[in-house]
Amino acid sequence: MPEQKDPSQLELFSQSDNGEELKPHYQKVSFFTRIRGYEKVLLIVMAFALSGILCFSLGVERGKRLDAVITAGSHRSAGFTIQLAAYRNKEEALKEMYLLKERGFLPQAFKKGDYIVLCVGKFSNLDSAQPLLEQLQRTYAGCHIRRL
Repeated sequence: MPEQKDPSQLELFSQSDNGEELKPHYQKVSFFTRIRGYEKVLLIVMAFALSGILCFSLGVERGKRLDAVITAGSHRSAGFTIQLAAYRNKEEALKEMYLLKERGFLPQAFKKGDYIVLCVGKFSNLDSAQPLLEQLQRTYAGCHIRRL
């Protein structure tokens, strides 16, 4: 005698075309179709905020590494220079830089407080800067050797 199938179980399963196999019937629904509209907006805003925070923190870390490389590199290179003058006016400092370039020097200018300091040369020790200092003291009375 053939077995009788329980009709209550047929509610969960549907029969295939051939009538022998029973397959579960469920619908595949994607994650985004089940989410409401305002929830999608909140998820997108949170994703942008999280990515912004991540990019900012990576940028800060990269900046720290670059700063460390720059400061380490400047300490290892030439340690001395000859300071010629300090100017309050940027135009005067630029004019003097152009004059030094015409005379064959490689001037450097950097800001120190309210002043723009004008220097010439990069030297690894004091002895190598001394001959140029004696030459420049004829034109610039108060020039001296300083650390970079």
